[in-house]
Amino acid sequence: MTSLDTLIALAVPAALLIAYAATATASPRSLRREAARRADRVHRHPALATLGDVQLRLDAELPAGHAGFVFERVATQRIDARTLWVFLDRFGAEALVLTLAAGHGYAGLLRMLRDEATYDAAEARVLAGLSEPWLFDLATI
Repeated sequence: MTSLDTLIALAVPAALLIAYAATATASPRSLRREAARRADRVHRHPALATLGDVQLRLDAELPAGHAGFVFERVATQRIDARTLWVFLDRFGAEALVLTLAAGHGYAGLLRMLRDEATYDAAEARVLAGLSEPWLFDLATI
């Protein structure tokens, strides 16, 4: 065996081992820890928020039908992740659903954030119930 053959015989298994280690699935504990770190980072710096971050948060805080509704509106109105994240921090996930269902849209979210207006949940609930009654019928089932 030549030195090149020996080098190849050692390098190929080492490369395979490194590739396996790099692509091996992480443990559930490490995934949760990384998700918590990511959420902390995004809370401190909302400009880092992605739609994936927003989706994880909505999935954790809302029923599936409401989270799906929000993402339909996000896609239709092209609402950016930073705006959504800041709105969620300030008003909460339920307020986001009500605001979008009430027909306020992207401009309404920005107006509420800019004016730092007090969120009127009762008004939003009435308007949302009139605009999207099917959405709130699902919540009572």
